Amino acid sequence: MSPQIRNIIFDWGGVLIDLDTEGCIEAFRRLGADVKALLTGTNELGIFSAYESGALDTAGFRQEIRRIIGKEVSDEEIDKAWNTQLKSIPSEKLELLLSLKPRYNLYLLSNTNELHWLCGAKAFDYKGHKVEDYFKQIFLSCRMHLAKPNPQIFVTALREAGLKAGETLFIDDAPANCRAASSVGLHVCHYVPGDDLGKAFL
Repeated sequence: MSPQIRNIIFDWGGVLIDLDTEGCIEAFRRLGADVKALLTGTNELGIFSAYESGALDTAGFRQEIRRIIGKEVSDEEIDKAWNTQLKSIPSEKLELLLSLKPRYNLYLLSNTNELHWLCGAKAFDYKGHKVEDYFKQIFLSCRMHLAKPNPQIFVTALREAGLKAGETLFIDDAPANCRAASSVGLHVCHYVPGDDLGKAFL
């Protein structure tokens, strides 16, 4: 890795935490909702995109799911189906973060939503550590009201963290997000889910 790198910004879903999108689709199918388009962001209402950018709050998201289903279902049923998408963070990745922390400033920048974060942040619980122990700052799209691949989300994160783009590596599993990060001067690493993340730091 380039010796000028002092800071590393990690994506969350697909890079650190494993995802089960098909399992989530099936969980909603059992409730009576077809959310395949919702999860791929191609539906005409853009419910998922609106939720992860903070334009739609959790109550509004649940109402949209009920509208799609066409019947009353509880908040708990919706939340359980939605969080089925989240699996776990492999222990070797948590160990990697702990090994990098003494040498680099670590940050998290994720396109995510309130329900996923409240549930999924617990995946960082490891050997007495909590999510805030790994990162100097955490940037979430639903709180920033910005989402990748909009380049402005990177500009905002760099400014708020006081970082220089040329000293910062961004790791994401989406090529479009990597291109957007590169456009504002960040070093980028495209991570393929399932690969050895540690190889990015050799």
